[in-house]
Amino acid sequence: MADREERRVGQDVEEEMEDELNDDMAVEMDEGDGGQQGGEDVAQGDVVEEQPQELVLMEEVLVDEDANSWAEYESCEESDGPDGNGSGDDGFGEQYDTTLPSRHVYLGETEELRGRTVQEENDYVTIPLLMHSSLMNLVLVPSQTLPLTIFHPLHMSMLRNVISKDRTFGIVHSKISQDGNSEMAKYGTTAEIYEYQEEDFTDSLSIKAKGRQRFKVISTHRETTGLIVAKVQILPEIRMENPFEMMRLQSLDKLTLPRPQEAYCHVAQARDLASVRTPNSWRVRGWNAWLTPWPSWVYNQYDDLLLAQRVVNEIKKSTMIQPNMLKLPRDPQDLSHWAAINLPLDDSHRLALLGLNTPTQRLRYILSVISKCKMLTCIQCTEVIGDTADIFSMSVEGPQGTFVNPGGYVHEMLTLSKASNLTYYGRPSIEHSWFPGYAWAIANCSSCHSHLGWKFTATKRKLKPQKFYGVTRKAVKAKLVWDGDDGKMRHVI
Repeated sequence: MADREERRVGQDVEEEMEDELNDDMAVEMDEGDGGQQGGEDVAQGDVVEEQPQELVLMEEVLVDEDANSWAEYESCEESDGPDGNGSGDDGFGEQYDTTLPSRHVYLGETEELRGRTVQEENDYVTIPLLMHSSLMNLVLVPSQTLPLTIFHPLHMSMLRNVISKDRTFGIVHSKISQDGNSEMAKYGTTAEIYEYQEEDFTDSLSIKAKGRQRFKVISTHRETTGLIVAKVQILPEIRMENPFEMMRLQSLDKLTLPRPQEAYCHVAQARDLASVRTPNSWRVRGWNAWLTPWPSWVYNQYDDLLLAQRVVNEIKKSTMIQPNMLKLPRDPQDLSHWAAINLPLDDSHRLALLGLNTPTQRLRYILSVISKCKMLTCIQCTEVIGDTADIFSMSVEGPQGTFVNPGGYVHEMLTLSKASNLTYYGRPSIEHSWFPGYAWAIANCSSCHSHLGWKFTATKRKLKPQKFYGVTRKAVKAKLVWDGDDGKMRHVI
């Protein structure tokens, strides 16, 4: 009786997953006919702004800007229609070039560096750590872009030395403890410089780096120059094979599907995302699972390709991100890093993901968290700022990007189509804009007045979207929500 009940529960779970993926296939088929127009509605359509509770204009921010460029911005604002969306009479808009934010053109002309440095997995290497004050709470993830502007002579000297050698340094999350000392995390990521510019006028060094490999900190020491050098172990990237292939009895291969005489390989499935989403693949999985000690739904929980598809489905369901327009990574390893960078995960979750060596573990962890992230709140007073359903992407790299301001302070910023409970400081500025074509205004929490991010407004009448919001990760936190046993919504901060 217990065995029949277990099989019934397993079959229910399997049928639910199959229905979910089949529904996703049907949606993508529909998108093939009309999805492109619908995608343009998201990327170019008017954004309905939720009015903040309070709008207080503080003293103006002093900016040194070109008068003609500011006049162009004001004329654009005056030409907007009654709804403020600048759509005009013809109803057509100019699509924003989403490659501009990822190029970080505000840093000026940079020199490109050639080549790539890859450390052997599990090797012990010694690398310098960049312990800059603006990087205290940064958790760098592989494939994440990191722009920096450095003014400190010691750090500039270190980076010059790095550029002349292998262009690689380390980033480790650190924070100030209760006793005033700096606490360093156990895991970090190597950063490789791919562009740089040294400015003599401001005596600064600007670089663009890319997160490359995860590592575990073994030991650290401070040199006589004051720089911190660490001995680290490069962590491996372990890719698990098909769970059924790992558990099957080879003596029963003649009974598996497809049949050996069908001129196909006798594996349970091909290892690509397209093959696992066909109805026939579920028939094959169900049949072959009976030849092993476990039902097919157990294997489905550890199949990285199925987990990757579930993550994509969850992103489509809970945000405004359109995977077919953004071109999400199809490889489970790359997708696990992309999700860690772009989804509103706390630093504690990011650090936990850095310590996991397989995409399967990371994707399962991400699924357990993102389905419960519903709201974004101020980290100081817990005032609700936005909804995760309003997360959308203004950059080809994703909705969350890393930027640096003229003072060298680094911000990880998440873009939202709507936000509430914000107070704006000063008039919009186009100087040093992270999104060329948009003017920014500082946005603070209307309750505690702490800095939360910026409001971006288009400088051209037909540029779409006409406005959006960027919130900095250091000032907001995702509130986790789930259903309790009594059916009511529960919240955990």
